[in-house]
Amino acid sequence: MDTNALTASRLDVSQAAMGDILTDAQDFLATLVALRENNGSSDIVKADAVGNLELLTSRLNTQLNGNFVFAGINTDQEPFADYSDPTSPNKLAADAAFMTEFGMAQSNPGVSGITPAAMSTYLNGAFETMFQNPAWGTSWSSASSNVMVSRISASETVSSSVSANEQAFRDLAAAYTMMSDLGNEDLDPETWKVVVNKAIEKLGTGIADVTSQMGKLGNVQEQVKLASERLKVQTDILNRRINDLENVNLEETSVRLNTALTQLETTYAVTARMQGLSILNYL
Repeated sequence: MDTNALTASRLDVSQAAMGDILTDAQDFLATLVALRENNGSSDIVKADAVGNLELLTSRLNTQLNGNFVFAGINTDQEPFADYSDPTSPNKLAADAAFMTEFGMAQSNPGVSGITPAAMSTYLNGAFETMFQNPAWGTSWSSASSNVMVSRISASETVSSSVSANEQAFRDLAAAYTMMSDLGNEDLDPETWKVVVNKAIEKLGTGIADVTSQMGKLGNVQEQVKLASERLKVQTDILNRRINDLENVNLEETSVRLNTALTQLETTYAVTARMQGLSILNYL
């Protein structure tokens, strides 16, 4: 029961964190769709993207009793790198990839000369690679893709956590990164649209996958609940039997036992006498 309670808590915390991630992603998607044709709002979008990436990082680094719930079986390791730290491996990787592709930093006003075709090539090439293995595990995540498995009854085990390596979180991280750190405020309007459309695509798949993960955990939560209810019934029956044994009147039981022994001895004595009887004794 205690193990199931811990499993249920981990599931509850995971669901709450993913709920926050999902809400943020849905709101940001609505913002991008509304502002897709207006690159003059890039500063607003950038601020939102920065905040959303920070929230994603915070939620994926959620802890329960000192364990990181989205780290898979690596529960003692913080799973998600903080992009807001200039020395973080994911930030350094993004800066290096942009520099290699365009020969300038994201903050260089010269990004205004990046064509839509060149940006599309980058987003589908070097940028996309950062969110795939092995780069993802090198720069973004230290989580294990092997999730926690919990035994909830004598015959049942369930996968009771979600890894930060899920595609949903990769897609959301990609969307927030491209909308916050590609020099969007200086991009040509048509190039800006390329970035926005790619971010909308990533948000769409990310939202769908987060929803799917929450649905799977919901099924597991129901399994844990039913298993706990069955265990409670079994425990209650066992406790009643123990109570029945503990509530036995020892004095009364002793009298009954002595009476039974006396009756048994009498029976033995009568039987012995009957066995010793013979008709010869009466001739």
